[in-house]
Amino acid sequence: MKKDMIFFSPEVEGLTSTSANHIANMAKEMIRNLDTSLANMVFYSTEVSLIGSEKSNVLRQGNTDKDVTAVADMLHRTARAKSLIAWLREAIKAKERLLKEAESLTLDDYAREKGITLEKEPQLETALTEDDYYASLSLDERNRYYELETLAAVIGEEIHPDGHFADARKELDERNSKPHDVKGDGRDTLIYTYTPTVSGTVVEETYFALQKQYREAQARLNSIKYDCRKAVLESEVKVKTDYAEAMKKYTSSRQLLEAELAKDIRKRVKEISAYRILIPDSLRGIFDEVSHLGKDNVSDKEA
Repeated sequence: MKKDMIFFSPEVEGLTSTSANHIANMAKEMIRNLDTSLANMVFYSTEVSLIGSEKSNVLRQGNTDKDVTAVADMLHRTARAKSLIAWLREAIKAKERLLKEAESLTLDDYAREKGITLEKEPQLETALTEDDYYASLSLDERNRYYELETLAAVIGEEIHPDGHFADARKELDERNSKPHDVKGDGRDTLIYTYTPTVSGTVVEETYFALQKQYREAQARLNSIKYDCRKAVLESEVKVKTDYAEAMKKYTSSRQLLEAELAKDIRKRVKEISAYRILIPDSLRGIFDEVSHLGKDNVSDKEA
């Protein structure tokens, strides 16, 4: 956050967070001492003596005029010390925010800062379907496919078992082997005679011709379907292969950027950790006073 940089100096002068916290604690102790002095202030002395005795004992000595005139200065010192604490505490928080911001830098943020256009993650394309394949055929090819499909279905329905032509052929064979049939008894007996109206040879030739036409239509139909399945399979393989190659390239590029990001984050954290907290001129006096309260010198090096 740019607004947080007001607390810091790009130079080595200034306080580390550890030193700033130490100074803030010393200022807090100074305030406690001033508060204690103010709390204990009384404007009269208290003496006690026994009745009939001329000797008295001072229980409490009241403050002097000098003490009273020093109150304003004590209050101002307290206010300045609190201002120093507030400044140092906010500076420490600002540094923590900057560190958190640096550590949470995302790849998108990094790319925007560097003017890098991130590649979009590859998507698996839709492979060719059977419908797509047949839709891609020319008008004549598609019509031929439908014709063969219809022809094979129509002929197959007739010559397959339970088909009309197949049943009629079977019945003809049965009537040729058994041209008569008797039904009933006695005077009610009926004799049925079955006389072929077509040539058995013609029926057989027609049947086998239809079988041949069916097989030819089915063979050509299967060839078209094979080409379709082959095209669909090739499309599926290509789509998966292209996706795998694109993902490999994408992942490799992404990993390089993520490595650059990690390096940049480490650099930023190192720089921010080295930031020194500035003491404004208005707080320099109270800072110097607090710094000399203790016997030990305040270290300006990060613990």
